[in-house]
Amino acid sequence: MKKVLFFALFVLVLVSCETETIAPIDGNNLMIFYDKSSAQQVVYQVYAYDGLTETNLTNDSLNNYWWPRISHDHTRFLCYRTPKLGPLQSDNAGNYANADLMVFNIDGSNPKVLIPKGKYGWQSQGVAKFSPDGHKLLMAALCTDTLRGYLNVQWRMVVTDINGDNPHIISPRNTVYADPAWSPDGNRVVYVSLPDDKPNGQNDEFEIFVADYNENTQKLENETRITSDDLYCFDPCWSHNGQFIAYTTCKFLNTPFNSEIIRIRPDGTDRTVLIDDNLSNAVPYWTEDDSRVFFHTLGIGTSYSIASCDAVNGGDKKIHLLGGGGNMVYYTSPQPIGK
Repeated sequence: MKKVLFFALFVLVLVSCETETIAPIDGNNLMIFYDKSSAQQVVYQVYAYDGLTETNLTNDSLNNYWWPRISHDHTRFLCYRTPKLGPLQSDNAGNYANADLMVFNIDGSNPKVLIPKGKYGWQSQGVAKFSPDGHKLLMAALCTDTLRGYLNVQWRMVVTDINGDNPHIISPRNTVYADPAWSPDGNRVVYVSLPDDKPNGQNDEFEIFVADYNENTQKLENETRITSDDLYCFDPCWSHNGQFIAYTTCKFLNTPFNSEIIRIRPDGTDRTVLIDDNLSNAVPYWTEDDSRVFFHTLGIGTSYSIASCDAVNGGDKKIHLLGGGGNMVYYTSPQPIGK
C-alpha cells in the first residue's frame, strides 16, 4: 500500500529468513487468501493455501494482482490489477493510480473488471471490500466531492453497488479518509482519518474512527474517534462478532519496521497490544471464530511472511508462510476464511 495513506506493502530487501519455524494452519477449517511474488515469478498474483496445497488463482504473467478480499458467502474475491511495466518484483504493484478493480469467482474463474482505472474521474482507487450482505462495495478513492461542493482532490470513502456502479461518497468531512471496513452487520464503518484540527501531512495524527452507515441516505452519522495518540494508525478490521477492531500503528517515519498490531473495542475502550516485536506487522484480519488474527510480517533482512497470533493477548505468534529463501518470496495481505 502507498505509505502516503496506507502501509508500504512492497519493500525490496536482500537477505532471507531461514531460521523461522513454520507452523501449519488448521487445514480442516481454514484457507488463507493472499498475494505473493518471488524473484522467479516477478509479478504479484493471488493465491489460496489450505495448509497443504498452494493454488495460483490469477496466473497472469503480464499483470500484478493484489489485495484479495473475499465475499462473506465465500463465492468471489475482489483484487486490484496493474500491468507489469518493468523488471523489479514490486514494479507497479500497489500502484493505486494505475489500478483496475477486479472480481473473480472464488476458484479464480470468470474474471471481470468492475471499476477500470480512471472511471468516475477518480485519480486513484484502493482497499475495496464486499458488504456483509453482498450488495455493496466499500472503498477509498482519490477524487473530488462536487455534491458537497468540495472541489479539492482528496482520498474519500465511497460505496458502490455490487457491480461497481452508482458511486456515493460517504466521507462526512473534507479531509483524508482511508482504509474503510464494514462492521459485521453492515451498519457501521471503521476507517482512518484526520481530526478536524490536524491538516493533511501530519501523518502521526491519523486516528481510527467509527461511524454509523445510513443505507437510506447513503451517509455516515455519529462519527466517533476511538484512538488518540501520536502514532500513525491504519489497517482497521472488525472482528466477526463485532466486539473488537484490530489495527496497525507505528511512528510514520519508522515504517516499514517496528509496527504493532492493536486490538480495541469499537467504543475506544480495552486497548490491548497484540504484537509488539520490533518487526513490521500489518494488515490484521480475524479468523471467522475470532480466535486468531492473521497479518503479514517483515523483519529486518527478510521478506514478508504470513503469521497469526492469539486474538485475546497476542501470544502464540506463528509463521504459516515464510517469505525469503533463494527465490525471495513475498507474501502480503492475508485473509483467512473457514472452509
